[in-house]
Amino acid sequence: MNNQDLHVKMCEVRTGSGRQVLRTTLGSCVGIGLLWRGRDLCGLAHCLLPESALRAPAPSAKYVTDALPSLLQLMGAAHADHAEIEAVVAGGACMVQPVRVAPYGLIGEQNARMAQRLLAEAGIRVIHADTGGTHGRQLSIDCHAQQFAVRTFERFH
Repeated sequence: MNNQDLHVKMCEVRTGSGRQVLRTTLGSCVGIGLLWRGRDLCGLAHCLLPESALRAPAPSAKYVTDALPSLLQLMGAAHADHAEIEAVVAGGACMVQPVRVAPYGLIGEQNARMAQRLLAEAGIRVIHADTGGTHGRQLSIDCHAQQFAVRTFERFH
């Protein structure tokens, strides 16, 4: 039986199960993957920016602050379920050389920090984090096997 590849685009949040494989390609954006082994369910968000002052009305991953609640909602996870869910965080690279670095850090670093902070606050254990640096990443989650893979690639100059 073949796997069904589901590409998660920028600012998108998706869930998967069965033979589906969730996949996204990241630079300074951060990917948040959730594995809920007890329910054979996975989720993946491709986040562009760390936070917004306004809460998105629909499931969204433009901001990290919207992505985690959106993923949990789509997966049907209540707060009591968070201890059963594991997370993978990838991306947050510096893909372009900044003219000057903002006092609060590069956008990729901010994305990764926000994802880690929100997962910790939600009580969701991060089982793998691959963030920062100057290389892009592809994050894949095999929903059937409940396994993830992070592949790195160098930017072209």
